[in-house]
Amino acid sequence: MSTSAKRVLDQNEQQWVEQSKKLDGMSHRELTELARQLRSRRERVQRMMRDRARAARRSGENKPDTGAREKKELLVAAIERVNAALEARSLSNSSSRATENLREAVERKAKAPAKSGPKSRTANKGPAETPNEKIAPSGALHAEGMRASMTRSTGNR
Repeated sequence: MSTSAKRVLDQNEQQWVEQSKKLDGMSHRELTELARQLRSRRERVQRMMRDRARAARRSGENKPDTGAREKKELLVAAIERVNAALEARSLSNSSSRATENLREAVERKAKAPAKSGPKSRTANKGPAETPNEKIAPSGALHAEGMRASMTRSTGNR
């Protein structure tokens, strides 16, 4: 770590930034905890920068807060490294889980009995018979179907 980075970061932040550079031996829980701590510290620095800028605008001063900007840049870079490691692990875990799920599905399919369908293509002899044969068919337009079609369409005439 450079001397300017040591000057900008406090002891905990230096430790977290160094940990973000060596992520190989860390568990998922440790990575998420490190990301949480880094994000919390970054948000604190952002609030501090906003407050200082607001105070400078009120007093009419124009002082750039370079130390806080450097600190934020270092923390953001560390957060990006941790997030990349977390995402790489989740992708490798999800692909291995998907492969395992496919293997289990193939095993279940092999163990299941063969599916037997119906012996014929139709389940019954055809449509049901018309229950009341005294009324005219719905499309009848002659005298025998006139009354039935009129009551269906507009009511009694």
